Amino acid sequence: MKHMDSGVAPGNRTVWWWLALLAVVVGIGLRVWQWSLGTTMFMDELAIVHNVVTRSAGQLVSAPLVEAQVAPPLFLVVEKACWTLFGSSELSLRLPPLLASVVALLLFWPVARHVLDERLVPLALLTFAVGVTFVHYSNQVKQYASDAAVGLLILYLALRLREVKLPSAHFWVLGALAGLVLPFYSQASLMYFAGCGAALVLLAYFDAGRPRLRVTLTVVAAWAVGCVLSLALAQNTLRPIDQAFMHYFWREGMLPLNVHLPIDFTQDLAERWANGLGWPHPASIWVGFTLLGVGLLWWQHREVALLLTAPWVLSTLAALLHQFPLRQRLMDFLVPTLILFVFVAFQAFVRWAWRRSAVLGGVALGLCLLPILYSTTRHNLPPFCVEDAKTLYAKLAQVRRPTDAVYAYYGAGQYLRWYGPQYGLRPASYKLGHCYRHFPGAERNYLKEVDAFRGRRVWLVMMHFDSYEEQDLNAYLSSIGQPGPRITVLARMPDESVGYKVSYAQLYDLTDAKRAARFSAATFPLVPTPERPADEICWSCYGPQAIANNHY
Repeated sequence: MKHMDSGVAPGNRTVWWWLALLAVVVGIGLRVWQWSLGTTMFMDELAIVHNVVTRSAGQLVSAPLVEAQVAPPLFLVVEKACWTLFGSSELSLRLPPLLASVVALLLFWPVARHVLDERLVPLALLTFAVGVTFVHYSNQVKQYASDAAVGLLILYLALRLREVKLPSAHFWVLGALAGLVLPFYSQASLMYFAGCGAALVLLAYFDAGRPRLRVTLTVVAAWAVGCVLSLALAQNTLRPIDQAFMHYFWREGMLPLNVHLPIDFTQDLAERWANGLGWPHPASIWVGFTLLGVGLLWWQHREVALLLTAPWVLSTLAALLHQFPLRQRLMDFLVPTLILFVFVAFQAFVRWAWRRSAVLGGVALGLCLLPILYSTTRHNLPPFCVEDAKTLYAKLAQVRRPTDAVYAYYGAGQYLRWYGPQYGLRPASYKLGHCYRHFPGAERNYLKEVDAFRGRRVWLVMMHFDSYEEQDLNAYLSSIGQPGPRITVLARMPDESVGYKVSYAQLYDLTDAKRAARFSAATFPLVPTPERPADEICWSCYGPQAIANNHY
């Protein structure tokens, strides 16, 4: 298998090589910038962090995680090591995902050189470098950046193992060791190990004379052992209730085996192009280019096409069998190959134009650059912050009187536990609400909680909230008290990203006894709300509620 660039020796740096290097530098710069800003950790990060800082390394590996979290054991151990060695800061906790994202960017370069002409490599690298999802998750204490890095490493190993000249024995040994270790660092890597492993065995079997079949079987066998052991450990540390919650939470990522499958799968792919990478609408255009690129790659370089598509086939099959969700950020580990497929399609256009003239070829490359430039607009560059608790609590600390009470909606629980003490909000100084969706008369239970603040000024802190519950709380407090100033903090995320756009603290003066006597929690006229599905009622409080009362 040969590189598909223009045959330039590695020592001869062309302008395209320097442009590719520039794209890598841009990507590293964006990731380091986001990391250095120390933005508020998201509640899912904080749930992982709580496990990391309160448990030993042995407990992280051997016991189920609390607060509805699942993460690879080796990833957790590395996080614990950073916390211990580099200090108790957000920067140290976010160092592993940052390094993983940088490694992924560096690995994408040689993989792209295996697939694309050297003229297209800088554009593919730039897409990966500025991609919203890759920059954002490079600074999340979650495993998504590691999933992308490990997947690209496996793909790189597989492509190298199929080169015309057999790699050295050391390379084969390192490839086998990777399969024994990396499944414990990335759960999604199993899709690459299994998919690429099966493809490698198949290709080695059909080689003339089968010169590398034995060594390929040895390496893939090591991969299989690592995957099986990691699965066994995961099953041993996953409680049935956590497994049931994960199936509910990611239910939309399980593909339906019916006539709607092509539409649903196309929409999921389009979502990654529009929201994950920030490319312009209609995103279905890029799905079309993706499919065209797959077809062209199969026609031109079948071995490469097989290795790139095998993880997709296996992941799709797992989603159809409801064993692995393939949606949104859980699809990110496969998105680098989506980028390659699209640029294979673009490559055909550029080649056609370049054969006619260098000027026309340059115009074609410029057209390929346009969607990448578009992806850097619409707030698609750092800093990213889903819910900015730090800014909200800092502003609240400036205006809150010592006698003011604080009632925090239960969705703010993770943030209060981690950031509250830094801004004068210790457990004794606030009341963290409960989640009552699974109780009869849920709405009035929220009103009963705020009744405890009659006769005082109270700040209502709303983060990660349900709109109907927010409506009930504000309507009731406005009726029994006088609304005061509101502190509002907006999320800093791409326009179309899924998330919570605003967090706020609203002051209510409940000292007017006459006004407060107008209603009680039992008599206040509530606006009817839509009936919730039974599974949503059962599971929607699961994670945050674990903080307040250890309900599960």
